[in-house]
Amino acid sequence: MGDLPVRSKASLYEPLDRPCQGTGEPSRASDPGKDSSCTSAFAVIILAGNSVAAIYHSWRDPWSVAFVLAAFLILLSLFYALRLFERLPRGSSRRVHVKAGVWVLTTALTIMFSYRVAALMPLPVAVVIWTMAGSTIIAGFYMFFVSHNEIEATAERPSKVSDMA
Repeated sequence: MGDLPVRSKASLYEPLDRPCQGTGEPSRASDPGKDSSCTSAFAVIILAGNSVAAIYHSWRDPWSVAFVLAAFLILLSLFYALRLFERLPRGSSRRVHVKAGVWVLTTALTIMFSYRVAALMPLPVAVVIWTMAGSTIIAGFYMFFVSHNEIEATAERPSKVSDMA
């Protein structure tokens, strides 16, 4: 096993907007955002293929088709909003609006999938599912809008690593 190159300083807020590069060489662990456009395009293609297959298999059930289409459109909107959020400068006032949009989209997906799963479960399990969904939504709101300054300050501060020789 060879040594993998490691970055000296990693950033949680590094934009992932580099274009696909068809160099034919595998991506390296030292630059995880290098091929993000290719990865995003691949993810959208896989998502579209799975959505088409789900629609094909449930064509006679209009509610299932509507669910798949709605989930697909919300996921595409979420991918777009996340890409937009990554490209906006840190001090931009638009960033808060895009972040709110991301939270609304993730909340909609959480509610949709929780409803779909809880409908198939007995009541005690459905209560657990809805409790987990509500907790996730509330925690997401708290992390995005209430404690975001504390988290950003902690993420930007370099951590001390003691030498354990």
